[in-house]
Amino acid sequence: MPIMNEVLERRARILQDGYTQPGGFKYKSYAVSTLRGGVGKSTLSFNLAYEISRHKRVLVADVCPQCNLTETMMRGRKPEVTIYQALIPRLLGPAFGEAPDDISYRMSERLDSFKGGHRCCFIPGDPEMFSFPSQLYQQLQLASTRSNAEYVRRLLYTLKDTMTIEAENKKCDVWLIDTSPFYAGGTHLAWCAVEALILPVRVDENSLESLDLTLRMLHDKNSDFNLWNERAGGLRPPRVAAIVMTMIGARSIKKATPDSASQMYVERAISIAEKYPSLFDYKDPVEAFVLTDDFLSSGRISGAQSIPIAQLNVGQFHTINKKRLQVNDSVTGYQRELAYLASTI
Repeated sequence: MPIMNEVLERRARILQDGYTQPGGFKYKSYAVSTLRGGVGKSTLSFNLAYEISRHKRVLVADVCPQCNLTETMMRGRKPEVTIYQALIPRLLGPAFGEAPDDISYRMSERLDSFKGGHRCCFIPGDPEMFSFPSQLYQQLQLASTRSNAEYVRRLLYTLKDTMTIEAENKKCDVWLIDTSPFYAGGTHLAWCAVEALILPVRVDENSLESLDLTLRMLHDKNSDFNLWNERAGGLRPPRVAAIVMTMIGARSIKKATPDSASQMYVERAISIAEKYPSLFDYKDPVEAFVLTDDFLSSGRISGAQSIPIAQLNVGQFHTINKKRLQVNDSVTGYQRELAYLASTI
């Protein structure tokens, strides 16, 4: 319980006083990643993109074939260029065309909500990313049979090189990549591309299993991820910047206090993280934990209408799928949780 008390006390400071950590961003590149769907990953990615753009120029990419983040960012507009179109020529060679020069969209020109901050550029996703794993692993197997570590490295860095070039062209300071709930393909390349991961974990049994699997894959030298890293000449796995527990307090009776079931899941998640201390930059992995609420109607409004939670106002009404939703006073706590998360990474 002492560890849980520490987490709850920190959460109380965040909700009551708007506590954030000083110091800015530790890394240049992040991926929001989970091996389980339905945990709020894309909503979190959208809001993190906004929070980061208040402090730094940020390049955001969607490598998930479901394209949920793209739907929020593009507001129904069909993109002229996608991440898939940018990756394929670099992966398969010039016979498949040349990589486009300009692959991102300036969000302040598409969403009013992103005006007034630093530059945020977005590389849209593509349903074609569903077929990307087979294309990637065919190339990797060919390189592996030739024992060509440099070729393997270049293939694993396909996304990293794409992001590097675009970030330089658009003068962005930080990257953020929204990944698929599946390891293969875009998610694999995202883990190779970034310095750190942000892991959303819902308070349920399947999410805890996903957390353990993810951390084990990053840590175990014999995991598929690390075996390919070794074949590429010894690439380092990304660090874990934050573990974001979502849907906290969904059944709570007392305001701003997680219910007993949520606390139990948080304690178990902490126990899992403590098995892999080398993946964290913190002395104690518990410092990487951030608790967030279920966001309720605010999260639905944010995703459906492309409005960051930070810009929602108490009392506002929004119509989503012909249902009228009102922003209640709990949004203030959500805003503080997201601001704290951005300050910790």
